[in-house]
Amino acid sequence: MTHYNYTSTFKSIYGKIPMAVRRVRGCRCQGQRTQSFSTMFARRNPTSPELNFISAKLAALLPFRQAASILQELLPVAETVNAGTIRNRTMRVGKRLEKHRDAVGASPADTTPAVKEVVIGLDGGYVKSCHRRPERNFEVIVGKVIGPGDASTRFAFVRGTGNKDEGRRCVGEALRARGAGATTSVTVLTDGDAGLRELQRAVVPGATHLLDWFHLAMRFQNLSQMAKGPLEPGGNVLAQQHALDELKRAKWALWHGKTIRGLARLVDLSQWAQAPFLQSNKPIAKLASALPDLVRYVELNRDSMPNYGQRYRSGQRISTSFAESSVNEILSHRMSKRQQMRWTRHTAPEFLRVRVHVLNDTIEKAFRRMHTGFRPELNSQPDAIPND
Repeated sequence: MTHYNYTSTFKSIYGKIPMAVRRVRGCRCQGQRTQSFSTMFARRNPTSPELNFISAKLAALLPFRQAASILQELLPVAETVNAGTIRNRTMRVGKRLEKHRDAVGASPADTTPAVKEVVIGLDGGYVKSCHRRPERNFEVIVGKVIGPGDASTRFAFVRGTGNKDEGRRCVGEALRARGAGATTSVTVLTDGDAGLRELQRAVVPGATHLLDWFHLAMRFQNLSQMAKGPLEPGGNVLAQQHALDELKRAKWALWHGKTIRGLARLVDLSQWAQAPFLQSNKPIAKLASALPDLVRYVELNRDSMPNYGQRYRSGQRISTSFAESSVNEILSHRMSKRQQMRWTRHTAPEFLRVRVHVLNDTIEKAFRRMHTGFRPELNSQPDAIPND
């Protein structure tokens, strides 16, 4: 067994600390491995967990350049901290969260019973790709699990990375965080996209899928605007009024859970709008070309259309607005819209993992489980000193 010392720099929130680290190399004659290993640190230039924590938390909320500027102003670092350094630290934290995923997601034994019902909202958003070939954008699935008392947990993962278990693991962690168990009733709300429905069957196959009412109502609103279009001289006003009345009746039937009746009215209206004597009426002609899409949309999702009126009156959710707000929180405010930075399918999951932990306010808890002796909880009080 031989050893030698090398000079390393320990980076902390109080600056850089130079130190000598011993490295040990096994002897071949004793059958030990020849690869050397450090007695103190796993990497050449170690960084304290506290510095990684504050760097990752700021980077998840602000652009890398702004996070570096804030750290430069607040911490007595010895050299300038640039955006690349903050980015690399954040990515390393994301990799470590993935490596210790089971330990981070684990919780002490809890004897409380599982909650009765949770609601999951699924939606998708697109992020600019760093490499425009073979794709200019890639899709990120974002969602939120809402439990009793409107307590929520966000999750996000990149779709199409080849890891089929990623979505199942993300949703499973969010369900466990909200106290869901084997007896919990799970309801999934989506906008009816075929890809999201397929994902729901793969991730939570035993859940009840519901179609978002807002997306369905917006389709009826668009068709009503078409039917109200301006008429040419000599146009048939009664035909337009008939189309508007039929759309209202079909929407009323779907709102009250009468899916077959509403679908039948839409089919009849589509056939009526294609009559030859109505082709000269431009609003009706536009309506005739758009109605088959709505009919197909309702047919594909008719098994996911409950009695919306009854659910609304009982205070149950019928819209995916809470999932769309998660898209704005996780993607739009940091990874798209005003942020011009491009991502890849390999770097985006690591950053998403950190940002979701920050938004869920679980990043400190994750660091405390990954690093023994990480800073104590703020609400913890030291033991009182007994009086003599």
